[in-house]
Amino acid sequence: MKRVTIVGGGLAGLTLGLQLRQRGVPVLLHEAGTYPRHRVCGEYLSGRAISIIESLGLRPGLDDLGAVESSDVLLSLGSSVLSRRTLPRPALCLSRYEFDRFLVQELTKAGGDIQTGHRVPAQPAEGTVLATGRQPSATQNGWRWFGLKAHARNVDLEAGLEMHLSTRGYIGLCRIEKNQVNVCGLFRARSPVSDLATQWKDWLGGDPDSLLRQRICHADWDESSFSSIAALSLSPQRASAQAGLRIGDALTMIPPVTGNGMSMAIEGADRAARPLVDWSSNKLGWDSVAETVASCLDSAFAPRLRHARWLQHAMFDPMARSVVWNLSRMFPDFPSLLFRLTR
Repeated sequence: MKRVTIVGGGLAGLTLGLQLRQRGVPVLLHEAGTYPRHRVCGEYLSGRAISIIESLGLRPGLDDLGAVESSDVLLSLGSSVLSRRTLPRPALCLSRYEFDRFLVQELTKAGGDIQTGHRVPAQPAEGTVLATGRQPSATQNGWRWFGLKAHARNVDLEAGLEMHLSTRGYIGLCRIEKNQVNVCGLFRARSPVSDLATQWKDWLGGDPDSLLRQRICHADWDESSFSSIAALSLSPQRASAQAGLRIGDALTMIPPVTGNGMSMAIEGADRAARPLVDWSSNKLGWDSVAETVASCLDSAFAPRLRHARWLQHAMFDPMARSVVWNLSRMFPDFPSLLFRLTR
C-alpha cells in the first residue's frame, strides 16, 4: 500500500494517522513542535466525535487518564445566568497535554512514523494531507483575535461546562483530570496587546462583580499550563475552494463558543480516512480522493459554520447579544436550538 504523509500532529492529524494505521496504511506524520505540550483549547470533546473515539477503541484509555464527563452547560453574562441545559449526550473533558500524548502513544504502537521538532512545507501534493493548524490572519474587520488558556485548581463550577460572556470576549470553564479546571478564552482588540504574558489572569478573570470573577477569585493557577495564540481567523472556509486535502484547523476554524472545534477535527479525520485507504490501495486516484473528501467535509460542516458565524457575531455585538438574551428568556428551548445547529 502507498504511504500517506500527514503534515501537522494535532487532533485531526493524529486521529487520521491512527485510523489509517488500523486499516494497514503506512503513515508518516510531521509535527513542527514536540509532545506533550499545552495548547490553547477548550479541552471539551462533544457530539459525534465521541462515537468515533469509541469506535477506535480509545475510550477506555481516556477514562484511565481521568477524562471527566460533562453533562450540562451554563451560560452567563455578568452576574446573570442566561441558560442552563442538559446535553443530549455527555461530553468528555481532558487536557490536550494528556490527550495528545495518549494519541501519539497509540499511533506509535500502531506502527505510525512520527517525526517531531521540525517544520516541513505545507504544500499540497499527492499523498499529503494538510493538518497543520489554523490559517493565520492578522486582523479581521479591524479586530485582532487571540486566545488564552490556563489550568487552575480551587475553582467551583455549577455545570460541567460554563461559558461566561465578558466585555472583552468569552471564557469557557470545564473540569478536567486531576481536579483541575481548564480556563480558556477568546478575545479581540483593535491594536496589539503587549502585556499578555503578565496580565493574562486579568483577561481570563472576567469583569468585576461577574459570576466568572466569583468562580476564580480563589483560583490556584498552574503557571506552566498558560498558553496563548494570536492571528486567529474565524471566517468559515470551504474545502472545495482550497488547494490540497485539508482537515482540522488547516481547513477552517469554528468559533470556540460552539464547543465543537475538537469534534470537527476528529470528524474530519474520520471522513477522510476511507477515501485515503482507497488511494493507498490503488482503488482511487488522488484527484478523486481530494474531491470526495472536500465535498464530504463541506456537506458536513458548512451548515454548522454558517450558524456559528452568526452566533459568534451575537457574542460581541451588543444589539445582537440582547436579541439572543431576550429570545432565550422568552423561549427556554432557544439555546438548545443553537446548540443543535452548530453540531
